[in-house]
Amino acid sequence: MKKILITGASDGIGLEAAKLLAADGATLTLVARNEQKLQAAVRTLKGNGHKYLLADLSEAEGVDIVAQLIDEERFDVFLNNAGVGLYGTLPTLPLDEQLRMMRLNMDAVTVLTYHYLLRARSGDALVNTGSFVGFTSMPGAAVYAATKAFVASLSESLWFEYKSKGVFVMGFNPGSVSNNFHANAGGSLDTFPAANSQTTEAVAQELVHALAKRSKPRVVSGGLNRLTLFGQRWLPRSMAVNIMGGIGPANGKFKPSPRPINIARPINR
Repeated sequence: MKKILITGASDGIGLEAAKLLAADGATLTLVARNEQKLQAAVRTLKGNGHKYLLADLSEAEGVDIVAQLIDEERFDVFLNNAGVGLYGTLPTLPLDEQLRMMRLNMDAVTVLTYHYLLRARSGDALVNTGSFVGFTSMPGAAVYAATKAFVASLSESLWFEYKSKGVFVMGFNPGSVSNNFHANAGGSLDTFPAANSQTTEAVAQELVHALAKRSKPRVVSGGLNRLTLFGQRWLPRSMAVNIMGGIGPANGKFKPSPRPINIARPINR
């Protein structure tokens, strides 16, 4: 029976993937900041032995808590999934919030990846959740896209470094998802074309399928997202950036969140 650790697991893609993996017989440890949501999440999982760990991965203390768990307990699979987004141009967003996003999306991912790979054995697997925009650009969410480019590059390099050891590393990159991510980022799902969006269930199914196959260093979810990236290879870069500017938060359809953005909470995709 596999033991699997999932961060950002109280809702969104993390929770939906957890449900699928639990149904397949895995024993799960879920990590997030909201204890009430975590308790509810564990109750939805099939099987026994599932547990949760309360940790805020936007803070060093929370990262240390999860790193210690990884050091002390073996996990066959680690879904490094917690992350956050912010919509808005660079000068319009508070700098401290953008720096905190960078710490969560890059520093926490790197630290937990480090601790997991220190003890990884042949047959183990690590999945870092990135984003479709990590392979392109996203006017109106420039810093967020840059953090996901970091995750993409890190994961691909680690895939090569660890494949000879029998440890599988993958970067999993969803596009627009119909969950609370957009509202938490400071916008709405209407910012993006509906055709580009997937349900959390569909994205989680692609993640679990890719994890089972263990073949590619990177997976982009959604056929239209993959087609978009393929098409951009043949376009002048200025044209590709203009296209992304037309379908993202900078397209004039951006709807600011009616409530203050709180990125101290890891946002589950």
